[in-house]
Amino acid sequence: MDTNKITDVCCQMRFLANRQNALNAPVSTTDVTNIREGILLIAKDIEHEQPVLSNQLMMIKNSLFKEIPANWNTIYIYINSFAFGRAIEVLDILLAQSCCGQGDWWQLIHPRIAQASKKLFLDGSYANAACDAFIEINDRVKRLFQVVKPGEDVPDGDAAMKRVFSTKNPLIEFCDRSTDSGANTQKGFMEMLAGAMSALRNPKAHSNIQIGQEDAMRRLIFASMLMYKIDEAVLYSKITEPLKLQ
Repeated sequence: MDTNKITDVCCQMRFLANRQNALNAPVSTTDVTNIREGILLIAKDIEHEQPVLSNQLMMIKNSLFKEIPANWNTIYIYINSFAFGRAIEVLDILLAQSCCGQGDWWQLIHPRIAQASKKLFLDGSYANAACDAFIEINDRVKRLFQVVKPGEDVPDGDAAMKRVFSTKNPLIEFCDRSTDSGANTQKGFMEMLAGAMSALRNPKAHSNIQIGQEDAMRRLIFASMLMYKIDEAVLYSKITEPLKLQ
């Protein structure tokens, strides 16, 4: 597996995704070609060792961008946000697996998530490690609620995420919501956080699940992405966050 190629494509895609008003900004044909060809090469490179992820990349490749005619001889190309995000997620999994094989996987994980989950993961308690990562996110958001709304009853789980990161009257913002891109960012991360609380925070409460190492890894990567985004939101909203008691 060529990790340099994967890193290069990831960087190209994140650069496009992080542009101002990224969803409404046209993409050059050069960028489209480079990214599609890069995804194709990666998919072919991993087709024997990672057939499932290879197939996912092959299916996603042609959906990464959407073409919209401006007039009879001009076509603008835009990012397809769902396919783009899924492709980056698959590439991140490949990089994490590569790092795991080299003993460096935990460098990719948010420090709060590592503190909550690393020992359990290394002991083979994969389901508990994954659950505790999302419990840590829930606990952090509840503490942030107490900072912004001291004395009020603290919501929990998906209700906490929808209250703190609301699309209408958020207590904490991820970015400037006055643009379409900013409003979509607020809505998307609020929904991802709320969904994670419902689906991933404590699935063992519903059934005695057992998950494998790779599934736990994917969940910890997702939890880390959400936790790093909360870091950005706290910084952007100028929140003074209390130190966590060890």
